[in-house]
Amino acid sequence: MNNYIESYKKFLYTKNLRPNTISSYIYDLNSFEVYIRNEYNSELSKTKKAQILTYLVSLQKQGKSSSTISRTISALKNLFEYLRIERVITDNPAMNIHSPKQIKKIPSIISEDEINELMSLPDINTFKGSRDSALLELLYSSGIKVTELINIKIHDVNLNTCIIKIEGSKERIVPLGYNAKISILNYLMNFRNIKCKDKNNDYLFINSLGESISRQGIWKILKYYENKMSGSKELSPQILRNSFAVHLLSHGADLGTIQELMGLVSLSATQNYLHNLDFKSLEVFKKTFPRA
Repeated sequence: MNNYIESYKKFLYTKNLRPNTISSYIYDLNSFEVYIRNEYNSELSKTKKAQILTYLVSLQKQGKSSSTISRTISALKNLFEYLRIERVITDNPAMNIHSPKQIKKIPSIISEDEINELMSLPDINTFKGSRDSALLELLYSSGIKVTELINIKIHDVNLNTCIIKIEGSKERIVPLGYNAKISILNYLMNFRNIKCKDKNNDYLFINSLGESISRQGIWKILKYYENKMSGSKELSPQILRNSFAVHLLSHGADLGTIQELMGLVSLSATQNYLHNLDFKSLEVFKKTFPRA
C-alpha cells in the first residue's frame, strides 16, 4: 500500500469514523493510486487536477453511480487536504472539483394492461377475493400509501359521492374510480360484516380472523398476486402508487393535480411546472383516470 495512503488511514482511525467508511475511502484511494501509476506513471504527491478529472470520467464510463463518484471525490479531497497540511504538497488538486448531481431512480410502475390483469385475478365471490379486489382497486385508484390504506375506517368511505377521507398530518379527500366503488360495495355488503365478529372494529379492511389488516398483511396479498401474474413484474404498494401517478399523467393530468391527489408536500423535481396551475382534482380525475 502506498505510504501516503497508509499514513492517511491511520489518521482516519483517530477521527472515530466507522470501519466500513474508512474501508470504502481507502479502497477508492487505492484505486485512484493504481490509475495514475498505470496511466501517467505518476504518484499521489504529483497528482494534477486534470488527472483526477480523467479518472472521474473513466468511472462514469464504467457505469459507476453518482453516489460512488461523489464518495471518490470526497475521499480524494480529504486525502490531498491531509497531505497539504502535512506539507507533502502545496495545493489540493481536488479542492474545486464538485460532486455530480444525484440521479434519482426512475419510479417502478406496471402498465395499464398489467393493472387490468391484476384486477382480474381475485375471486370476488369469496371473502379473500372480494377484500383483495377492493384493496387493490383502492390502492391503485387513489394513489394512497399503505399506512393510509390500513387506517381507513368504514365511515371514511362515501360510496354515494365516490370519495374517501384520508386521515394524516394533513387530512385530504381522494376520489374513487368506478371499479373501486363496485369492489368495495361487494366486499362490504356480502363479506366483511359476516367475517368481522367485533362490532367495535370499524376498520375497512380486515384479515381472515376479523382483525384489522396489517402492513405485513398487505404485502402478503400483493406477493400472492405477483406470483399469479404473467411475466415477472414486482408488486408493492409504492409501485401501485407510482402507477396511479404515471397513468394519470399519461392521460393528460397536470402535476398540480397529482400533487394534490397524492398528498405530496412538494414535487421538488418539478416545482417549476406547478406555478399557476388551476386545480380541479375531482373533475380531472374523472376525465383522466383509466378505470374511473
